[in-house]
Amino acid sequence: MNIFFLTETESGCYKWRGAIPAKYLRKRGHTVQVFSDTFQGYESPDVLVVFRTHYPDVFKLVKWCKQRGIRVVFDTDDALDLVPRQNVNYRGLQDRLDLYDFLIEQADVVTTTTPVLAADLRERNPDVVVLPNSADPEEWRVLPRQAGVRIGWTGSATHFHDLAVALPAIRDLQKRHPFTFVLQGICADASLEEFYASLLVTHGKSFSNSPLGKSMKRFMEGLRGIRYEFHPMVGLERHAEKVCELGLDIGIAPLVDDSFNQHKSCIKYYEYALSGAITVASRVLPYSAEVPITAKNSRQSWKDTLEPLLDADSKAERDLLWGQQRDWVLTHRNIQRNVELWEQVYRGELTSSTAATDQNAA
Repeated sequence: MNIFFLTETESGCYKWRGAIPAKYLRKRGHTVQVFSDTFQGYESPDVLVVFRTHYPDVFKLVKWCKQRGIRVVFDTDDALDLVPRQNVNYRGLQDRLDLYDFLIEQADVVTTTTPVLAADLRERNPDVVVLPNSADPEEWRVLPRQAGVRIGWTGSATHFHDLAVALPAIRDLQKRHPFTFVLQGICADASLEEFYASLLVTHGKSFSNSPLGKSMKRFMEGLRGIRYEFHPMVGLERHAEKVCELGLDIGIAPLVDDSFNQHKSCIKYYEYALSGAITVASRVLPYSAEVPITAKNSRQSWKDTLEPLLDADSKAERDLLWGQQRDWVLTHRNIQRNVELWEQVYRGELTSSTAATDQNAA
């Protein structure tokens, strides 16, 4: 097949939904062309895959494809119409929701990450197929652990509200256990304080009273009294390497229980498992459907769940739990196994009416 990906190429969304599948589709003999900047110099494709809502002029392209019998696939890994106001991407998405609806309704098939999000999308298009986010094992390697227990989190600046859920428990536990708390990502600045100051300069004093500003302020206040190690975000090509270098023993995935988060997937779980860390997550969707170790979104529950894993003599137990989680990810969320799903969808062989659709995401 000659497959065209219409997407931006600088985000984690592109990495998981575009770059990783493209690598293994090419290994299976398919041509995958990514046109993110120009439409010049490409041959007519067999299938056009449009990712999210990056191109406002895609209306004409979809019409062109339909006139020529070219299969149109729309891929979304989030419920973009449910993005909360405190999300850093909220404002930019509002003008593109009409395009989001258009692509859902006009695509020959919509692909997405979880059965929950698929059910929502099927209200606007009956043909929705789950292609679960799948990691590339070739990018990950477990490095020797550092001295002492390391608990950490890695991610983007869209999670201040979520991170605040676990911080009170982290603060309490640090008073009794000498672990290192690690934060990686969020910004390219050398510190979170510098990042917050730069946002104030860019957006003015009103930023502190905006939904995003309030969410970040709450997060920064939650960090007070916690000894932590901060690592800025790195380029997409170094992300997996950086997460492995953190040497985490436990990776946390706190998540507020709201409709937007319920439609997300468990990428942090896959990354932690392949880097050598146990995942402890909030007992809410999507994590409650996949992660075996979860905590209710309360201070006490997070403390009770994390504390048994912190003692030095619990290393053998941590290794056992990590091995179980890693085996699950390599079995169910491994692109080397799952690339056939992408191939079948693009050929039109796998649709929402086929019996295996959502079972493939289990």
